[in-house]
Amino acid sequence: MNQGLMNLPAPFAYPSGPHIRRHGPQGYSKYRQYRNWLRDEFSFRCVYCLRRETWLTLRRDYEIDHFLPKSEHRDVERDYDNLVYACSECNGTKAAKYLPSPESIAYGECLHVDEKGEIHALDEHGIGVAIIEALHLDAPEYTYLRRHIIETVGEARLGSKTIKWCLGYPDDLPNLSTEKKPKDNKRLNGIRESHYERKHRGELPEYY
Repeated sequence: MNQGLMNLPAPFAYPSGPHIRRHGPQGYSKYRQYRNWLRDEFSFRCVYCLRRETWLTLRRDYEIDHFLPKSEHRDVERDYDNLVYACSECNGTKAAKYLPSPESIAYGECLHVDEKGEIHALDEHGIGVAIIEALHLDAPEYTYLRRHIIETVGEARLGSKTIKWCLGYPDDLPNLSTEKKPKDNKRLNGIRESHYERKHRGELPEYY
């Protein structure tokens, strides 16, 4: 790998700690109205496989997943804290399965992607294995995509459009202060810490 790329973030590094919710909008009549909040909440990538919006050409390739399946938990169908941002493949594969919550455990302690794009379970309690098997994250197409992205980053020039495409934020960061106002927001400070606001304060890193 080019020495200048050594300090870049790894595209498939799962979080080292449990996810802590930044936002807390409540009261929308349709759960799809939470979409931009969730895009920002989960950094514009699938919470399960880490695929990023910038890698795909159609926004509909990303969906809102009800962590507790709405077929069995109608009471939390429009509860923001039960919603996560997921690619259509992971959302469809997960369906009504129950998985360990990314807010209760650190996926980075359970899952690791190596330099060949292969995913491995790390934990001793079978949580990583359960996640991989439930979502088929070791399927050949997932491994191929991960390897392709990792190799592309390794061969690209620092500062190039390729690196921005692989590791940068999307251009259309949502300005959450202009979203339709929810009935309530239990985490008001989240808007200030959104990616849009951080970029305008000059605090958003170029790559993540």
